[in-house]
Amino acid sequence: MVLYYRIPGQETVTSHGQFHPMQRDDKPNGFIVSTANGEKRYVFKSSTPPPFVVESQYPPYQSDKREHLNAVQRITNAISQSELKKVVYSRVIKQSLKQPDRKQYFDRLIKAYPNAFVYYFEDEHLGSWIGATPEILLRRIEDHWFIMSLAGTKKINEDRDWTEKEHIEQALVTEFILEGINTLTPGSIDIEGPYIHPAGPVEHLRTDISFYLDPRCETELISTLHPTPAVCGLPRNMAKQVYEALEIHRRELYTGYIGVFEAHQTHCYVNLRCAKLIDDELFAFVGGGITDESVPELEWAETENKSKTLFDLL
Repeated sequence: MVLYYRIPGQETVTSHGQFHPMQRDDKPNGFIVSTANGEKRYVFKSSTPPPFVVESQYPPYQSDKREHLNAVQRITNAISQSELKKVVYSRVIKQSLKQPDRKQYFDRLIKAYPNAFVYYFEDEHLGSWIGATPEILLRRIEDHWFIMSLAGTKKINEDRDWTEKEHIEQALVTEFILEGINTLTPGSIDIEGPYIHPAGPVEHLRTDISFYLDPRCETELISTLHPTPAVCGLPRNMAKQVYEALEIHRRELYTGYIGVFEAHQTHCYVNLRCAKLIDDELFAFVGGGITDESVPELEWAETENKSKTLFDLL
C-alpha cells in the first residue's frame, strides 16, 4: 500500500504502509483522512505491508441530469419553506482512465495545481483515491492558525460579475467559521477578503482568517468547524439530513478532512476535487451550494466545471 502527497510549497512525500482506524479520543498525529461527517478517521502508519489486493469496490451511484435537477429544485423549495439557508448537494461523474499509470496522473496534478494539496493512495480497505483540493480547513505553525473560507464558484475568466447568491454563500461560510473560532476564545482575529481565488478551471471567493490559539485546542477546533457550510450547509444538522436523504451515493471520504498533523505544525484540507479509482475508471465527487436563489441548470453546470479539475488532466 502506497501514499503520495504534496503540501503546497513542499516536496512530494512517498510512504508505504496502511491506514488504521482511529479511536474517538486519539489525538491527530501523522497523515489522516476522515469520512464526510468526520465520525470515522484513519491514520496512515508506515510499514512494509505484505502484498495485498484492494477489497472489491462497488462503483458509486451516478445520478443523471434529470435526477440532479429535480433534487436541486426540491432543496430550493425546502429552503424557502424552512429555517434552511444552504444545502451542499453532490453527485458522482465517471470517466475512463486514459493511462493506467496513476503515479503519472498524480504528477500531472502536482504540476497543474501548485497551490493545492495533492494526494494519491491505495489502501486495502479504503480503496484508491486521488485528489487536488484547494481548500484549507486549518493550518497551524506552533500557536498561529490560518483558516480559509472558500465558497462561491464560477468558470475561470468568465465574463460576468459575482452574483448575490455567490456572495451570500461566501458570507455564510465566513460567519460560521468566525462563530466557531470565537467559542474557543482566541487572541485577536485578522480577516482578509473576500477576494478571487483561482483553482484550475474554476475560481472561488475566498476569505482568509488568522489568529493565535493554544495548539491543545486542535481537536476541539476541528470538531467545531467540520463540516463547514462550504461542504454541508446551514443549519449544519438540518442540511446534513437533507443531503443524506437525497444523495443516493455515499460520500465516503469526499468532504471529509485530509492532511498532515505534527507536533509543531498542521496542514489540514477539506477533501474536495477528489475521486475514487476502481480498475480503469475514475469516479469524481463534485457538489455545489444550494440556496433559495439557485437555478438548477446552473448548479448542474457548476458540477461539470468542477469535475474538469481532474478530468482535464487524464
